[in-house]
Amino acid sequence: MEQNKKIARFFSKPLMRQTIKSNWGLCVAILLVMVLLGNVMNYAMSMMATERSDIDVTEYQESFYTYLGALATYDAMTQQELSYTDFTAGNNETAYEAAFGMMNAQTNMNLSTKGFQDSIDGLSQSGISLDKYVKQFEYVYALKQSEGVFNKEELTVPDMLTITLDMMGVSSDMVEKMSEMNPASMMNQMYYTAMGLLPIFILIVILANSLIADQVDRGSMAYVLSTPTKRSAVAITQLVFMIVVPFIILSIVCATRIGTSFLFYDEVNVAGILALFGGMYILVEAVCGICFMGSCIFSQSKKSMAFGGGLAVWFFLASMIGMFGSENMVNTGMGVSELSIFNKLTLVGLYDVDALSTIGTASVNTAFAWKLLILVIIAVACYAIGAVRFSKKDLPL
Repeated sequence: MEQNKKIARFFSKPLMRQTIKSNWGLCVAILLVMVLLGNVMNYAMSMMATERSDIDVTEYQESFYTYLGALATYDAMTQQELSYTDFTAGNNETAYEAAFGMMNAQTNMNLSTKGFQDSIDGLSQSGISLDKYVKQFEYVYALKQSEGVFNKEELTVPDMLTITLDMMGVSSDMVEKMSEMNPASMMNQMYYTAMGLLPIFILIVILANSLIADQVDRGSMAYVLSTPTKRSAVAITQLVFMIVVPFIILSIVCATRIGTSFLFYDEVNVAGILALFGGMYILVEAVCGICFMGSCIFSQSKKSMAFGGGLAVWFFLASMIGMFGSENMVNTGMGVSELSIFNKLTLVGLYDVDALSTIGTASVNTAFAWKLLILVIIAVACYAIGAVRFSKKDLPL
């Protein structure tokens, strides 16, 4: 009677301790890889992010161009070489005062060295190099009121750029699409649906196979079942391990990602990051359930690995191919829209990164909800089928 009370029917602490002891090294290694990868991607995204200012610099730009035009006119009239670069170097301020005074007398403008410096300071808030504004002014000034030699039509900078790009095989439509591309969205898609999934997919395949099928294949399951542990307890204990380990790993990666985001960005959408990692965890558990089910169904390690590992590899490869059919990739000219069909052939396609990233913003896209629900159903169904199958099947012990 005393022995019967000690029989583990639903959960075995000794088995859990043994499982943790056998797999902690691999789990820590994958964790370190994912933390490193996540934070490197975070840094790369911060470097690629386009700095946009909320300050309207249109007025400063107009004033800046007015001063550059005045200097260009003065230089042409007096054979001088006054310039923006020379002014910022602090050379010969008296000459600039004299130049602006002369232009004021001829044009009724109100130019001054202080006004020029104010326009420079104001335009600097745009986050764009002042040298680029100067270069743009030079192109516009050089083509101002110019006309073609043969057709006598007006020459403009936009037309010149369009013709140049056409000769390079880049259509104006593609340039427009590229200007609308969201680098952060593309990097998120690459990380959350590809690079960020690869390490934990590898972990899932190895763990699922080693927890059940590999032990049956090697005969060590006979030792486990010779203890006061029911098959149901073995299945549930290993199932809990498969649920808890990915949760701990993704939680740590998520926490470090949020922490470094505060170092790299001025504003951090914590809710959005939590939602993205929450969605990733649900996706990972769906794949865990499939691999666990395969490990419980098959008694040979190679068959279990072929089933779970094969599907995991397919899910990953299909998501990689499907990524080249995404709108961002197509807009850059590196993708083909027809490849988006692969996103429908993988569970990763149900992980809607773009929709999840809207959580924490003013306009939340709830399209992710039903997709994550499907992944939850898959995970629960596969775990249940695997546990029941292992509890009832004949084992070659």
